[in-house]
Amino acid sequence: MLSPSCVRFRQSGSFSVAATSYTSVATCVPVSASPASFYKILGIPIGATIEEIKAAYRRLVRVYHPDVAAIDQKDSYTDEFMKIRAAYCTLSDPNKRAQYDRSLYPRRWTGNLYSAAYTCRNWETDQCW
Repeated sequence: MLSPSCVRFRQSGSFSVAATSYTSVATCVPVSASPASFYKILGIPIGATIEEIKAAYRRLVRVYHPDVAAIDQKDSYTDEFMKIRAAYCTLSDPNKRAQYDRSLYPRRWTGNLYSAAYTCRNWETDQCW
């Protein structure tokens, strides 16, 4: 058995590292621990316009941004800011907002009325009539 001091690694040749630039993209992560709806978090009605959503977001960010919080309140302000940010991300995007609204008020399944009028068909019933 070889001891670790006997293990030899292959010499690596010279190689160049290409500089790569990354752009930071803000992602919206939904905060599922919050029982309040995104509309309640922003303090807006369900039919609010995009301007009302943006105004509510800016108003709340000025109050709850972690950079303006006192040191002893930084954690609670950070949590609240994350909820506000998630609400704004969802409600400011029309597609995400429509999907969120559908999840708030799911439609009840009524079933297919056409198929309820007929019995189930199978091979035997098809052959015996």
